[in-house]
Amino acid sequence: MNETTEEQTPAEPAPAQRRRRGGCLIPLLIVAAVAVALFFIIGFIFDEGPNAQQPLHGFDAGPASSFQPATINQFDEAHAFLTRLQDGTFVALYDKSPRQQELGGDCRLHYDDHTQLGPLPQIDGFTGALVEDCEGQSRSVWRADGEFAFGAAYGHLDTYKTSVNSGGDLIIDTDTRSCTRSRGASGVPPYDVLICGRGD
Repeated sequence: MNETTEEQTPAEPAPAQRRRRGGCLIPLLIVAAVAVALFFIIGFIFDEGPNAQQPLHGFDAGPASSFQPATINQFDEAHAFLTRLQDGTFVALYDKSPRQQELGGDCRLHYDDHTQLGPLPQIDGFTGALVEDCEGQSRSVWRADGEFAFGAAYGHLDTYKTSVNSGGDLIIDTDTRSCTRSRGASGVPPYDVLICGRGD
């Protein structure tokens, strides 16, 4: 009996599945797009809220419209005075004189409605002056805009920048301020106007 062997043809390999390009990339792109959208939404919310456009160390003094022209307000927590002039301009002043800062003193200014400015002309609409008269120290006087009038101290009071944020609040930038400092010995002219850091 003759046995016939049939030649078995080898099975053809299954066609390789072609990998879909970008299969993993598409979900990553979707996640990234969502993250970017959330970033802008959160930023918009904060920009409209109480943190809107505030400097790094800004102090929110409240609605700018609440400060009447020809007034001065003191903020003990910020160690600042906020003066609004007749033309609506804001002037924010540090409550410690250049002399006190250079000597390491802790005497703070206060506003006295009855103090006269001596030969320095008064600002329209204002009465009184900023005064340094702590116990055991001679009296010194400044105008409501920080201009030195007379006394044992010296120099214009340190001045902060101000701005009004999108919510209408007056922000005092307490991060930096312009300051008067003695060029040589403390209290002896000439004086320089410099940029100083935060007050205490």
